[in-house]
Amino acid sequence: MTTSTLTTPQQSLRESAIHHLQALLRLNTMTPPGNEKIAAGYIAGVLRDAGIENVQVLESAPNRANVVARLESAHPTGRPIMLMGHTDVVTVEPEKWARDPFGGELIDGEIWGRGALDMKSQVASELAVFLALKEQGIALNRDVILVAFADEETGGALGADWMWKNHRDLIDAEFAINEGGGSPMTINDQLFYTCQVAEKGSTHLRMTVTGTPGHASVPLDVTAMSKLGEAMNRLHAWQGETTFTEPVRQMLTTIADTLGGDVAARINDILAAESPAWEELVKLPLSAEELLSLRATTRNTAVPTMIRGGQRINVIPGEIQVEIDGRILPGEAPEAFRASVQEAVGAIAEITITSPDTGTAADPASPFFDAINASIGELMPDSVLIPSLSSGGTDAPLIPGVKVYGFYPMPPSERLGVYDTLVHGHNERIHVDDLAFATRFIYDVVVRFAGA
Repeated sequence: MTTSTLTTPQQSLRESAIHHLQALLRLNTMTPPGNEKIAAGYIAGVLRDAGIENVQVLESAPNRANVVARLESAHPTGRPIMLMGHTDVVTVEPEKWARDPFGGELIDGEIWGRGALDMKSQVASELAVFLALKEQGIALNRDVILVAFADEETGGALGADWMWKNHRDLIDAEFAINEGGGSPMTINDQLFYTCQVAEKGSTHLRMTVTGTPGHASVPLDVTAMSKLGEAMNRLHAWQGETTFTEPVRQMLTTIADTLGGDVAARINDILAAESPAWEELVKLPLSAEELLSLRATTRNTAVPTMIRGGQRINVIPGEIQVEIDGRILPGEAPEAFRASVQEAVGAIAEITITSPDTGTAADPASPFFDAINASIGELMPDSVLIPSLSSGGTDAPLIPGVKVYGFYPMPPSERLGVYDTLVHGHNERIHVDDLAFATRFIYDVVVRFAGA
């Protein structure tokens, strides 16, 4: 999509999204410390200037603010839908950036800044759409809620979780659109778009190994350090069983039904197997990156990320702790997961739970999923929407009463492969054409589903 092909309303959406994204990127909302209050204040000010009065800024802690607004239907026939996002971003190393990470610069068609992809771009798109609904006087058959949470990047305790527990009435929608999906993928020349309907739970673990402490000048045969090496090897070798959750099963079934032929036969055989074999899944016509994603979303995983132990260079430590980023499939119990990891490492270490979060899933058999399908189908004819499970985390599990769909689509291009390396990385940026495409989609799906 290029500027010259846009009609006047589309051009307005495009310019609005660009303007607000640049403004949001210029606000330093790194967490820690957060300071999302400046972004919440900006969004609230823009909405109020546009004549939208139902706007609230709610601080869960000093400078940690959430902003929520509502466009009300005169004659609602259904529960609200919600456009959701977060305004906090991860930290940066400015010296490793080619541009100011909080400059919001537009260079050669790309907008630079921390959060350009995760996820101030989607917040800007949703803000632009929300303003357009008001400006154009779109009649609604249900309320439309806009919310920008704080604290998503560090777990959401001061954002979505706090809002759900303290101000549920403000965000209690039937459906929501969120980050996490919208990636195009081509299999055997057929274009598919993934819609995130589920995500794994972040059940974090701690592995503790102990041993006899002593002076490092007198080596011991068995120490916490020697045990740690063996425990880490066992943990690395452990693989959770291949398991098809309903969203992944539906994704594979849709791919089979669409492609037919040998691919369909192979997928159907895999799905019918009593014990699915990963060796059969790797034979599917998927890219290396897509296979990595499929592996992560068909099993529980436990990845060690941090180690603490030792006090002085000349002291053999008596205890070492390893923090493990555990991700479990929807429906899995955190304690059962812990027990399986404990069995894998054996008595050499003790595994405990530090964060027992579970996964979440929304049924793709819904009118809102159908509206997403129809809207992306108009923008990208002949594409097929498939439900997907994310191995990453969003705010979705923190608002359990809302059916959340992750979908922020972009047209296929070589840029998308670059984007994958920029999220949480250096030189984060987004092309204005991709921003405009995603903004247009959000506008279309909201008007299609909530327009009277």
